[in-house]
Amino acid sequence: MDRKPPAEVRKVLRQEVGFGCPIDDCGNPYLEWHHFDPPWNEKDHHNPEGMIALCTAHHKKADGGAYTKEQLRKYKGNKAQSEIIKGQFDWLRNDLLAFVGGNFYYETLKIIIIDGKDVIWFNRDENGYLRLSVRMLSILPRERAVIEDNIWTNIGDPIDLQSPPQGKELRIEYENGDYLYVKFFVLETAEKAYEKYKCKTLLDKKLIKYPITTVEVHYKIGGTGIELKPNGTSIQTNSIVGGFISHCGGGISLKIGLPCRENPSLLPYMPTSRVNPCPCGSGLRFKHCHGLLI
Repeated sequence: MDRKPPAEVRKVLRQEVGFGCPIDDCGNPYLEWHHFDPPWNEKDHHNPEGMIALCTAHHKKADGGAYTKEQLRKYKGNKAQSEIIKGQFDWLRNDLLAFVGGNFYYETLKIIIIDGKDVIWFNRDENGYLRLSVRMLSILPRERAVIEDNIWTNIGDPIDLQSPPQGKELRIEYENGDYLYVKFFVLETAEKAYEKYKCKTLLDKKLIKYPITTVEVHYKIGGTGIELKPNGTSIQTNSIVGGFISHCGGGISLKIGLPCRENPSLLPYMPTSRVNPCPCGSGLRFKHCHGLLI
């Protein structure tokens, strides 16, 4: 049995904690699922009555025995922490302004696309809240971060992971230089937006509705020379700095033929031969893609 619960179970787990970690004074919206009754190492199951959604930090504590079954059952119905977060983050219902690669993307939910693969994007849930999705790329056959609608699917072995309560920031870094930093904040007025970014388009109140949710993204694929900072994009020796793009199907979209080999554990199947096509869909033979020996 795959440890990842079915979609309907994940939905139940998210809803019962109000989409935020239920541990006191937390509320972190980036969640994982914890099997506690019975534990996964005792029985493979996806029974939501014996599971709970927790943030990464509290999931590790739960795995270490920090909470009893009775405590976890009580936390399963604790939506108080998430309600506090929703109160502080009512801006999640506003429009989205992304700043990455020197470009502003207004109401553009697909932030970064590389070789046709969504890398960083947002979906709106039934209540209008933005949910972050991430699929970090790597030229190494290593596990890398995967987040689906604020739910951690994969993490790998980062040298640094910061996901503090309230979900304003997310930072993850790997030994080879793969790196992601996402920061949320609110621009209350057009004047504050211009003061911060010196972009005259941001003064157009007919174009942009304030206050507005703003997200800055810094993304790097180690060993490739590809780095997308808020103030510019570097691809080897080239630099791309754009302007203001509104209601676009995608933000930064690069076509570079990158030989991505991340997350071999998430491949749909293992080829019977190394010369067969790689199941990741790259079009390369397995031995030249996820099966490449290093």
